Amino acid sequence: MNKDVQDRMNASDKQLTTREKIIHCLEAAPMTARDLSKELRISEKDAYAHLPSIEKSIKHQGKQIKTIPCYCLSCGFVFKDRKSFKKPGKCPECRQSRIEAAVFGVVPD
Repeated sequence: MNKDVQDRMNASDKQLTTREKIIHCLEAAPMTARDLSKELRISEKDAYAHLPSIEKSIKHQGKQIKTIPCYCLSCGFVFKDRKSFKKPGKCPECRQSRIEAAVFGVVPD
């Protein structure tokens, strides 16, 4: 785990929820859902499932989730208007499934 993230987690409450841990990680550095799953030892599916709730809860703190969108590795198509946090299955342009995952970070409004 990133030393800065570890220090922040240890300095605060010992019993942080999974969502609080995700927020701490995303504030420290931008990450993909796979990075989060490895860092926090949760499934990638769980990491994606927490993001919509995190987005709503941090809005009240004057923060937002900044997303670098998914893109196709074959043709370069960028999924910039995508509402869902999950990685798409196929590219609508070339129909390939070589999609690079989105990167998420928590930033002030």
